[in-house]
Amino acid sequence: MSENEHGDPESPQAGDRQWVPVPPANPYATRRPSSTGRGLSIAAMGLGLLALLTSAVSAFYFNPLVALGAGLGILAAVLGIVALVRRGQLRAAAITGVGAAAVAVLIALLSGVLALGTALGTGVAELAPGTGDSPGAEETVPPESEESAIEWPANMASGGIVFAEGGEPVRSDPVPSGTAPQPTRVERESGRNDVLVYVDYRCPHCAAFELANGDLLEEALGDGSTTVELVPLSFLDRGNEGGYSARAAAAVVCTVDIQPEHAWELHAALLDPAVQPSPGEDVDDAGLIALAAQASGADLDPGVADCIESGRFVPFVKALNDWALANPVPNAIDQESRLSGTPTVLVNGVLYTGAPDDAAAFREFYDEQTS
Repeated sequence: MSENEHGDPESPQAGDRQWVPVPPANPYATRRPSSTGRGLSIAAMGLGLLALLTSAVSAFYFNPLVALGAGLGILAAVLGIVALVRRGQLRAAAITGVGAAAVAVLIALLSGVLALGTALGTGVAELAPGTGDSPGAEETVPPESEESAIEWPANMASGGIVFAEGGEPVRSDPVPSGTAPQPTRVERESGRNDVLVYVDYRCPHCAAFELANGDLLEEALGDGSTTVELVPLSFLDRGNEGGYSARAAAAVVCTVDIQPEHAWELHAALLDPAVQPSPGEDVDDAGLIALAAQASGADLDPGVADCIESGRFVPFVKALNDWALANPVPNAIDQESRLSGTPTVLVNGVLYTGAPDDAAAFREFYDEQTS
């Protein structure tokens, strides 16, 4: 047997695959980075920073986007954790994403707590006694807020002019801006009567009521047993560009603020049919000043003229008009009674429903309510 027939155990056999020696793997060689782990790390960092930015900006405005920030934060945290578990490259990016995501979620939670607290606080305030529509509510003069710049006149704390014995207005200090009118205190149980009249100086029915019943009201004031409260409104200015109703009412307010002793005379003069403008006509400020001078007996205080010319109390009249229309009539027997037009007249809290120019009907009604 030849040497080749016995064969060399270490020599390759014919037909066998060529054997090529390969060196063993280097145990210290660096592994090829995982592209998936790298992508997760970058995505976690990007989403985490975006979530942090979204939550931080939205928190200042209690914006619904704060929820989006929280959602992005949670997604970033998940991606970052997966990247760390897979030992992907850019571990710092993954850690940054997780950290930013955690802060974003924390901001979102704090914003939610603050928003919930604000909502609960508002709800409690709306239900608190003395606010909103509760029985003890104190209304404000719409549409102005508590920081209103509207100036209140003297001698009109109720929003009306309360004439007492001899036609003298009851004195009162100007009410702070933003304060609601305080209803006049009535004394019906002691036998003292009260008449409440809502008037618009452009209203022809108001002029008719004054012409028919003015003497009766002056007679009632003469013996001191009755007070007459006039509330001057701008009810009819809605269809009048000149704003005469508000300017005429403001002229009366100027007078009661500066020369209250002449307020009743100016009120009566403005309701004179010869003075009251017809539809489409107007009386300018000079005409109102002339009427005020006539009512004062040529002794008009210059401050009254300046007040009328500047329209000083026009904003007050407009706000008072809105308040009167929005709230129940004060001291009415029917506590749900609402103002719907002018003239509106109540005697001891009872609404007069007769014709404004029917003197006999009103006298009968007046005697019935005051007897």
